[in-house]
Amino acid sequence: MIDVAIVGAGLTGLALARSLQAQGLRVAMFEARDRVGGRILTDASAGSGARVDLGASWYWPDTEPRMAALVESLALKSFAQPDQGHVLSLADPARAPDVLDVQGIHGGARRLSGGMGQLTQSLHEQLLEGIVKLDHRLVAVHDAQDHVELHFARVESGVQHVERVAARRVVLTLPPRLLAQLVRFQPALSPSTTQALTTVPTWMAREAKAVARFERPFWHAQGQSGSAFVSHPQAVLREVWDASDEQGAALVGFCAMAPDTRRPFERSLPLLTSSQFTQLFGPEAHADSVLVKDWSLDTWTCSELDRSDAEPMPPQADPLLRRPHWSGRLLFGGTETARHAAGHMEGALESAARLADFLRPRRQTDPFTHQPLEGDALLSFQAWVEQERQGTMPRYRQHLNQMLARQDRDRVTQRALLATVEQTYTRALEQLAALEVGWGVNHAAVPSGRSELTPRVLSPFSGFSKSLVNDALAFNASSCALSNFDTEHRPDADYLQAITVDLAAAWREFAWATNDLLCSRSRPSPE
Repeated sequence: MIDVAIVGAGLTGLALARSLQAQGLRVAMFEARDRVGGRILTDASAGSGARVDLGASWYWPDTEPRMAALVESLALKSFAQPDQGHVLSLADPARAPDVLDVQGIHGGARRLSGGMGQLTQSLHEQLLEGIVKLDHRLVAVHDAQDHVELHFARVESGVQHVERVAARRVVLTLPPRLLAQLVRFQPALSPSTTQALTTVPTWMAREAKAVARFERPFWHAQGQSGSAFVSHPQAVLREVWDASDEQGAALVGFCAMAPDTRRPFERSLPLLTSSQFTQLFGPEAHADSVLVKDWSLDTWTCSELDRSDAEPMPPQADPLLRRPHWSGRLLFGGTETARHAAGHMEGALESAARLADFLRPRRQTDPFTHQPLEGDALLSFQAWVEQERQGTMPRYRQHLNQMLARQDRDRVTQRALLATVEQTYTRALEQLAALEVGWGVNHAAVPSGRSELTPRVLSPFSGFSKSLVNDALAFNASSCALSNFDTEHRPDADYLQAITVDLAAAWREFAWATNDLLCSRSRPSPE
């Protein structure tokens, strides 16, 4: 029997499979598409032209350490997003674009040489042959009490049939809304879990990217960065940037029209896109060929709920989707479920790390010598927390600076503080999971599902959020960058209350996750 079945061969699934394989678990991965990568997709069809990412494109090393570490471990080459030169703004279709008084709007973003597809392909190549099974569409998940049975629809020789797979534990990394729409659960998930699945929007589901390639990045000679924002009602693209790489030059833009609005223009969209490139950058930007990737037409990305969203919110999932279900046999993953950086590749890796910590086999030891998490081990963890707390303010400033560099000025204090504590809690859970000590036959979870170890593990964080907020407010009050933003420079009582609510919710989830992890380590490992 498979130890862990992973459904979805995107970045979360591939990174998780790599980690579990290294721990000696029997892993199988199932993907509905005929390729790996999910919403990471690089177009390389233009021969010697630029390789352009049609899905995920950037990562930010200063605030996304998992991505930076993975790129380094895979020996992949990265380069800075081209960001030098004027940034254009087109607010009136009857006038020439204006030049914005900004520099470096991408905030230190980097891309991969050869495209982000190199990332998922490299991870795929590190998996044992036969682990990844393509063209497997999940249709049902059944809890069999001591294992989980998965039903996949497959087509062979033009005939569809159902393949059944048994696994001790299952991780579903598909977008939550697609799970709710396409997969039957037996027994049915609780109403709160179903609501959590349907509430979180799918990253990229409503987006369409338009790509035009050129012989050279002519806009540089004009002193332009290739970045532009279009805000008038007739806009075809709302944002444009330089997608050039070592192989060639390209401009890419996000479509401004909603999925239903752009559907009647599907055939004419390349021509309309070329026209807008020309209006922004002049006659040289006319493109005879424009590639459009519309993710709202992708069956394995966009759900019916995503298409009907009027104003989709950022993909921040209910914490319930980060908790184990069916007594730990069913888990949810993917960038939408990430505690930090949801919607980014960093979020996908955070999700994979969380799942790997939970699924890591408990070390088999003699029950008479099996030492609980106390004494030196607990002191070591407490010392780690104290050191980690010292590094939170630099992390807060990094998040703040990145937002300001990208002209992202909406409630930056609140969001930077939340990102900082979420990163800290995530790192703490990883540190806890990595402790190679006994988790205690004498410290098993009590019948209520609460481990008696949980309060001792959480105690080093006493006063953490309050002290971080105080330090952040003191920094804001002396920050020249924030001096023009009264709300951020000196937050009022309502703003401070909103921050407090956010951080309290993050703390509650961390406490749940800590208890879940401790309880999982108290159970025997699967035989």
